Amino acid sequence: MVYLITGKKDAGKTTYGKRYAEELKAAGHKVLMIDGDEFREKNKNADFTDEGRIKNLMGAAQMAAEFEDKGYIVILAFVAPKREWRDMMRKLWRMSVVIYIPGGTLWPGTEYERPADGELTIHALYMAKQI
Repeated sequence: MVYLITGKKDAGKTTYGKRYAEELKAAGHKVLMIDGDEFREKNKNADFTDEGRIKNLMGAAQMAAEFEDKGYIVILAFVAPKREWRDMMRKLWRMSVVIYIPGGTLWPGTEYERPADGELTIHALYMAKQI
């Protein structure tokens, strides 16, 4: 199972993902948490064009698929503003849920494509009570 936690910069994706990972580990699951900023830094991807963003997302998606195949629950916390990109990622996984967290900001000239059918939205008020 792969959980893609997505939304704008500073929306709370990593915080939510880390807390969820802790809960899953406490319940006895093997869990891998991949943070978008850390993944980009580790892979030295400073390309913020659409092509660079897709490369970053698909690299993480491939890693998630490999760990999903090993029986892990994988949590990804990434800005993935385009539905097309999220769909590309999901094609690599057997089971997945996209969780959108509203709020935050994006780089100039970019819009976040709202969640599609089948993508969950977690509202900030709910998050504040849960994490």
